[in-house]
Amino acid sequence: MQRKKNIVKSKISYGEIAKHVLRGVGMGIAVVGAVGVAMVCPGIVHLIPKEYQKRYSYKSVRQAVLRLDKKGWIVARQMGTQWKIHLSKKGWDEFRAYEFARKQLEIPKTWDKKWRLLIFDIPEKRKFIREKVRRFLRSLNFHRLQDSVWVYPYECQDILDLLRTRYEIRFEALYLTVHSFDHDHWLRKQFEVK
Repeated sequence: MQRKKNIVKSKISYGEIAKHVLRGVGMGIAVVGAVGVAMVCPGIVHLIPKEYQKRYSYKSVRQAVLRLDKKGWIVARQMGTQWKIHLSKKGWDEFRAYEFARKQLEIPKTWDKKWRLLIFDIPEKRKFIREKVRRFLRSLNFHRLQDSVWVYPYECQDILDLLRTRYEIRFEALYLTVHSFDHDHWLRKQFEVK
């Protein structure tokens, strides 16, 4: 049984690491207070919050940094053992969106026993937007019921407003509050609500 736990613990998504790296760089630069200022860190793992550092290998953090650099969210240069990193405008926008969403999704002490569904009908010609929306919702711990149907147990209207503005999906998105639906026991377990 112990072996199985270790295997599950070691499965970490790229998105999870990237989110921590982006947040680490963003928080470091936010302290200085100016976009375009480079952050110098002694080791790349220092970008990750201390409580998560044991979870990630140097290699996985380095890969996340290089992918973020390739996407144009950060500019990262290695100088010996140190890294010089700064956020691009695109990366700064992503960082602010993550921070906004993180602050907006504060979990109340008691669940009101209602599910919030976000439903998107984004056409195939805007497939890249659809994928961005999915990644963003996944990063906020929404669960996918179907391809474009996502569920969350707490109030999240602000997230939909953010997505509508950011990705210009005003008419392609719906927000529903649902009192119940069949076979939701697995979701209750996932979200740890009773």
